[in-house]
Order: sequence, then structure tokens, then C-alpha cells
Amino acid sequence: MASNKKIERALNGPGPFEIILSILLSLVLGVLLAALHLVFKPVEVVKKAEEAVEVKNVYFVEGAVNSSKSRQWTRKRQMLTEGAAVDVVFNEEELNAWMATATPKPAAPAPGATLAQPAMIQPERINFRIQEGVLQVGLLGKLSALGYERELVVQTRGAFAPGAEGFVFVPAEFYVGSLPAHAIPGLTDFLIKRLGGAQELPEDIKATWKKLTLVAVEGNTLRLTLP
Repeated sequence: MASNKKIERALNGPGPFEIILSILLSLVLGVLLAALHLVFKPVEVVKKAEEAVEVKNVYFVEGAVNSSKSRQWTRKRQMLTEGAAVDVVFNEEELNAWMATATPKPAAPAPGATLAQPAMIQPERINFRIQEGVLQVGLLGKLSALGYERELVVQTRGAFAPGAEGFVFVPAEFYVGSLPAHAIPGLTDFLIKRLGGAQELPEDIKATWKKLTLVAVEGNTLRLTLP
């Protein structure tokens, strides 16, 4: 009986189900390979938007680091943690000075991974840029996969909105390398949850964050208000 089926299949070729399954698998494989290509495609890091000239390329415009414009960040942070009513405005230089004092944590390993296995994404620094009411957050580090290690830039742009436990960042764009993750339904939320632990807020700031009545990107600044 089995021999007859083999002969019939050899004469008539694969059935409709096998053809459809083969097409679907080919499409899925093609999409995955295209996504990996974009993730590994280098992102050019530039200091000014004017340097980003090639439309086909993805750029990361770094936020400014200027010691003369960031001297007040420690005092502003203290004002927030004191618990009194306060209205504080941070520029990108102050946010970057704050982040320079913190060490990003590696992204959480996949479930079931051994402790000896390094995380796929190794963050090295976080950079903020604020332009025209949009906050850009960049995570710069290395990507380790399939025995290869490459520079990786994860960047997102958006604003804040009220959430269940305080204000939350709502991205309008999210790139992993050159891959536009925001164009793939559900991928941005998944990545934010996985990468959210790369830079946790200190406990005192966590408590303060839940009490904020306003978190707004205004012009080239970030405004935080306590009642």
C-alpha cells in the first residue's frame, strides 16, 4: 500500500497541501533572513542631522554631551526626590550626564539559557536627544549571535502618556539596527519589555515617578512636575 502511494506521488508530484506548506515556509524563511540582514546592517552614528544624507541608510543622531550645560542635573534630581512640589526641566545634556553615571545592564537572557551563556545584546551606554517635542532614546552596545559580534544601535523616538503606574514612554519609531521594528505589529512592545531592564530607575526615582503629575517633552527639554 505504502509502495503504491510512493509510486503515485512520484508520478503526480506533491499534493496541494505540500505545495502551500512549502510556499509558506519559504516566505517565513525569507522574512526572517531579511529581518536579520537589517538587524546586522550597520547604523551610522553622527553628531548632526545634516550628516545623515543617504535616504536608504539608517542613522543615529547622538544627543549632545556638554559639561557646561549639565552642571545642574544632580541638584534637579535631588529636588525631585525631596518630595516637595516642584517643576523641573531637563535638557538633553543633563540627561546624558545623568546616564553617564549609570552602567547599563545586559538584556535578560532567553528563558532556559544557562548562566554561562552571555546575553545576546550587551548594552554599553544610553544616549538622549530632544528635538522639537520628540524624545529620542538610544541604546548603544554590541550584538552577539551565531558566533559573531557586531556594534548595535537600538533607537526609539516618541513621547510620554499617562499609564497605570505613572507616565510611560510611547514610541512612534523603534529601530533595532536598521530594522524598523515599529512596522511589525507587536514587536515594539515585546522589545521594550525585553530591553526595559537595561537601565532601571533608582528606587528613589521610581517612587517619585509614580507621583508625577506631568511628564512632557516640550521643545528641546523634558519637563517633570510634582504636585
